[in-house]
Amino acid sequence: MPSQTLDLALVIPVWNDAAGLARLLDQARRMDVFSQIIVVDDGSDVPAQAPGCTLIRQASSLGGGLARNAGLGAVTSSHVLFFDADDLLTNELPLLLADLLGHRFDVCLFKHADSRVAAEPRWGQPDFDERLWAEAGHAIGALRPATPQGTALLAQTANYPWNKIYRTEFLRRHDVKCAATRVHQDIPLHWLGFIHAQTVLVTDRICAWHHIGKGGRLSNRRGIERLDLFAALDPVVAAITTPLWQGALARFLPGVLDWAAARIDRALLPRFEQTQSKWLRENIAPWQDHIMKTDPITAQNIDQRLK
Repeated sequence: MPSQTLDLALVIPVWNDAAGLARLLDQARRMDVFSQIIVVDDGSDVPAQAPGCTLIRQASSLGGGLARNAGLGAVTSSHVLFFDADDLLTNELPLLLADLLGHRFDVCLFKHADSRVAAEPRWGQPDFDERLWAEAGHAIGALRPATPQGTALLAQTANYPWNKIYRTEFLRRHDVKCAATRVHQDIPLHWLGFIHAQTVLVTDRICAWHHIGKGGRLSNRRGIERLDLFAALDPVVAAITTPLWQGALARFLPGVLDWAAARIDRALLPRFEQTQSKWLRENIAPWQDHIMKTDPITAQNIDQRLK
């Protein structure tokens, strides 16, 4: 690894994706920017192989969230990037790491390219993320800090674990990590990172290629585990103490609730809706007066779900 670059660990959870892992590891080694590469095998049927890397094996599949947490526990580098085995780094990552030299930050958010966008064909993020980047004032621009208002907007983007570089000590000091749930496990990592961060740096460099696969992925599960969404959201609600973040989470919720509801078996939908109503009454309803003053459309959307 070159001496003039950020001290960065790469943590890769993997489950039954030997080909994807081999492709990513080959790319990461050739890029030569990582001080550590940590692979966490989440109980693959055929044990993962990661020569020259730190390899952690979990006896059974516990989910990507706990795999990332186990990888974080092995990080000795000052900064960490979580990545999925079926995604790819881009050649802009080394340029970003050079940009970051001399900066102290808790979170650095970068852009990604998405296979759904590439199919159109375009290059970059989906429009729903781009709109939030534009609203935050970061649609185009070199590395610079986000304002508190901008950070609260960017928290509403898709809750991915692999489009941010974190300062390791920051994550540990605030106990920022993934949920133990089978799905939606990235929500606490994403939101708590932004909520607790003192300095969030943002760049329009596209440093990751995200491939949307079909079938077999945890994101496609349709069973009772979809109710884990609410457990994943609990630590986020517990950490919110200001109206700015109350409004941000409330604005995010309708989208993620509808996303989850569309992916649960129809027979389970009434139970999902009952759980949703109870959770919103207990956690979001106390914020409704403020939300109504600042964002009446969101407040009305929440009200409809309380019934």
